Amino acid sequence: MTIINVIIVGAGPAGIGIASLLNQTDIEYIVLEKKEIGASFLEWPKNMEMITPSFPSNAFGQIDLNSICESTSPAFSFSKEHLNGVEYSEYLNAVTDHFRINGRTNTEVKKVYKKNGGWVLETNKEQFYFNYLIWAAGEFQNPQIKNIIGSENCIHSSLIKDPDSIEGNDFVIIGGYESGIQIAYTLTQNQKRVTLINPYIIDDKFTSDPSKVLSPFTYTKYNDLKKSNLYTEIIGEVDKVSNAEENYNIHIKNRIIKTSEKPICATGFSLVKKPIEKFIINREDGKPKLKEETDEFFGQKNIYLAGPSVRHDDHVFCFIYKFRQRFGVIAEDILRKEKYFEDDIINLVQRWKENGMYLSDLSCCDVECVC
Repeated sequence: MTIINVIIVGAGPAGIGIASLLNQTDIEYIVLEKKEIGASFLEWPKNMEMITPSFPSNAFGQIDLNSICESTSPAFSFSKEHLNGVEYSEYLNAVTDHFRINGRTNTEVKKVYKKNGGWVLETNKEQFYFNYLIWAAGEFQNPQIKNIIGSENCIHSSLIKDPDSIEGNDFVIIGGYESGIQIAYTLTQNQKRVTLINPYIIDDKFTSDPSKVLSPFTYTKYNDLKKSNLYTEIIGEVDKVSNAEENYNIHIKNRIIKTSEKPICATGFSLVKKPIEKFIINREDGKPKLKEETDEFFGQKNIYLAGPSVRHDDHVFCFIYKFRQRFGVIAEDILRKEKYFEDDIINLVQRWKENGMYLSDLSCCDVECVC
C-alpha cells in the first residue's frame, strides 16, 4: 500500500489546476487519472469548442479565462480564442510537463473507504492510504438523460462525435442550452432540418450569468440559427419518447412530434461519483451539498469537490474561470490542517488571489451587468 498525503482524482482542468497550487508547497500529492490527461476533451465532438474566449491578458492582472494555473494561456499556446478539445488537452499536457505535476494515468479509482482513522483508496493497480481527497473527476464522462420515459430511444449529443457526417435529414433535438444550440447549428449548416424542443424561451436573458443563459459565443450562432428556414423551435417539456415502426414519437403536452431519426438529447451531464457516492449528500437540484468555507462534501472531513459540479446557493461554478477560483480555498484548508506557517499561507493566498485562483467571499458573485 502506498501512503500519500493528498490524492487528486481526475487529470482535467480542475485536477491539474489544484495540483499546480500544491506544487507551490511541500505537500505530498498525486493525481490519479482513469484514462489519459485531458481525456474528456479528447472525446469532445469534432465541432465542439471552448465557449469562453481565451486571451493572453495575464500581464495586465487578468489571467486567461481558460487558464488553470498562473503564467499560462491557451490563447498564447495556440493563437486561438476558442480551442477545440484536442487543443485544450494538449494545453493540459503542456502544463503537466512544464510544472512537473505528479500524476499517474490509466489508474481507475474503484473504492474509497475509512480505515484506522484515515482513508483508503483502491484502484485497478494498487491501494493508497491518504489523508485528503480532492475529487475532480468532472462530468463529461457521465452524460444524462433524465425524466424522459423511453430515454433508450434517444442518443445523447456528446455521443455524436462527428455531427458533420451524421446520416439523415430530419432531426429533433431535446434541450436548448449550449450543446443543443451547437449541434442544431451544425446540422442546419449541413442542410438538415432541425426541430428543437426546450422547456423555456431560449433567448430570455434574465441574467448576465452565462451559467444560466447562452454564452455570447453560442448566442451568435443561435441568432443565425433562428434565421434558417430549416429550423423550428418548440417550447415544451418532453415526457416520453417511443419507437413506433419506422418513426420515433416524442410526447410533449397535448402534442406528439414524429421523426424518422433517433432524437438527440442535449440534456447535460452529472458528476462522476460512484466510488464516493455514499459520502455525498445532494442538494434539491441534485448537485452535491458542500461546506461553503472549504468545498468539502457536507458532513465529511478532508474530502473536497473541485470542478464544474461545485454549487453554493444559486452560484454555479460550471466554467473554468469560475471553478478555478475555488482551488485556493481547498489548498488553504489543507495547509491550515497541516499546520503550515501562517505567514506562508497568507503569501500563497495573496498570490492565488492575484492569479484568479482564490475566491472565498461569494457575495461578489451576485453582481449583474447593468448594460
